[in-house]
Amino acid sequence: MTIITLLSDFGSFYPAQMKGVILSRLKDKGSRENRSMEVTFVDIAHDIPPQDVRAGAFALLSTARYFPGGTIHIAVVDPGVGTQRLGLVVESGGQLFVGPDNGLLLPAAHSLITPGTPATIQAYRIAIPPEAQPSSTFHGRDVFAPAAALLAQGKIPAEMGPRVRPKDLSFGEAKKTDRGIETTIIYVDRFGNLILNMRKVPSFPVSLSGIKLKHVRTYAQARRIEPLITLGSHGFAEIAVNQGNAAEAFCLKAGDRIELEEI
Repeated sequence: MTIITLLSDFGSFYPAQMKGVILSRLKDKGSRENRSMEVTFVDIAHDIPPQDVRAGAFALLSTARYFPGGTIHIAVVDPGVGTQRLGLVVESGGQLFVGPDNGLLLPAAHSLITPGTPATIQAYRIAIPPEAQPSSTFHGRDVFAPAAALLAQGKIPAEMGPRVRPKDLSFGEAKKTDRGIETTIIYVDRFGNLILNMRKVPSFPVSLSGIKLKHVRTYAQARRIEPLITLGSHGFAEIAVNQGNAAEAFCLKAGDRIELEEI
């Protein structure tokens, strides 16, 4: 069985076209031995904010580690579609990532490398055949889905095109200041929780915009509508409001730089 995940900012029906292309190619080009190949599609998310590469990278990073070796991830948040930006296949930790060369794939690829091991990330440009005529606005369907189908059929990444150095994406780092910690909101989830580019919760009491954030292990340790800070399941610190919406309460959004003031 081959697992293919999909992540995009496409919304509802565009991802179905990508799946249709993959299934059609596996059926049309399958040999007698692999016609019975089972493909399991897993939709990671298709409600990534439009053109928000950073949000897509965070969602892919938070999810890829839970999939088995051999999984093929197609991720498409692609403001540069139709331009000269490259399409990539990235190989890391026994998994494959297919998508645009805009940094979207790299945080997840890095997360699969075990510290202290000699494992590396390999990236290859997707060479588009001369006879192909991909749409200039939908490479998810016309470039990345066909590439994933080839990989599912057993084509190795190095056969997809020349090796390249991919563009990386960094969430940045929190910085200690005289008053506390300066940090960036890298993602806002559907609950309005503010995920920060910090892998640890501050060891000292902090406030945001003059409002104290209660240090908790889990949301229920705060009173209803009480602002809090905790370490989320994704491994990043997050600001939340118990049974409320921190993004609305503090009028903040992804990309905002904030300061957590030491109390």
